[in-house]
Amino acid sequence: MHSTETQLNIAIIDANPLLADGIAALLAQDMSLSARTVFLGPTPDPAAAGDFDVILLDPAQNEVPPATLIRDLGPFGRSVVGYSSSDSVDLARHCIAAGFRGILPRTVPFDILKIALLTTAQGGIFIDAAFAAAIALPGAEDPPIASQDTRLSERELFVLKSVAHGKSLKEIGKELDLSCKTIETYKARGSSKLNLSGRRQIVEFAISQGWVDKTRLTVG
Repeated sequence: MHSTETQLNIAIIDANPLLADGIAALLAQDMSLSARTVFLGPTPDPAAAGDFDVILLDPAQNEVPPATLIRDLGPFGRSVVGYSSSDSVDLARHCIAAGFRGILPRTVPFDILKIALLTTAQGGIFIDAAFAAAIALPGAEDPPIASQDTRLSERELFVLKSVAHGKSLKEIGKELDLSCKTIETYKARGSSKLNLSGRRQIVEFAISQGWVDKTRLTVG
């Protein structure tokens, strides 16, 4: 797992070398984040991106489908983050479905970009509020709502809220001093009680219940 005390290698793929250089300079100046950034050009090159932890690219610049980008750039645990010049929720949805670990617009402040890079490097998922609608499938029904007689235990509630906020099972386990297997059990029990299936529905339910800050959504 990465932290602000470890080397975090970031590849920047962008058609604009000035923008790539600018991001690289900001990251280099930020003493809380040790990062190495490289401009790889507008066309993703899997070989050139071999040593990086996180790959930052603009999905709107490529005619290559997000699924192909993930296939070519995302193996070996590398996280791909979309830094989009387009505000298309549909594009963001395709990126998330393909396996992008993050999606955010270029208009976000640098601090938010840094949080997104760190979150995804640590195994989480970062979805900016501008693309929050992308976590719901087109035409999907509203998130399942618990019946009045459904009661979550304190641990089940804590685990589901933590999952919705982007924490890994390992991180939750450390907070509660419990094994990952036990945390998975609490997650499964809570999800079953609420009729939720998978992380996406947990996040959708969390939003509907006000568990997640709608101003800036980070999910894992």
